[in-house]
Amino acid sequence: MQENYVYPANIRKINNRIRIEFIDFPNIIVEENTESEAIRAAQECLALEILDYESKNKKIPQSSDVDAGAIYIHIWMPYFRNSSKEVYVKKNVTIPQWLDLLAKENKINYSAALVKGIKMELGIDIR
Repeated sequence: MQENYVYPANIRKINNRIRIEFIDFPNIIVEENTESEAIRAAQECLALEILDYESKNKKIPQSSDVDAGAIYIHIWMPYFRNSSKEVYVKKNVTIPQWLDLLAKENKINYSAALVKGIKMELGIDIR
């Protein structure tokens, strides 16, 4: 498995929005309000497409040689592979005994409660 991919794409402004279209992946078209948002979205879409190719054992297209005017979108797959699946790590925590007794009595899942609490602390949507 390759770690880095770089693919050419055409970028243009259409109706005050930035559009990015990949030359080697014609089904990926991204439109955003700013260039940085469009590039970030293009990276995510490209990574998801490559992950899909990998899961189906499909041959990933070679990067085309392109004339001037194209931009190149780079993705580092270890980041996207890890963000596309939940990897859990074990942590030891210390809590007051009375809280442990109440939690056990109420059949609280410690891992789920810890994840929920950390997400709340970080302001991450916990729905």
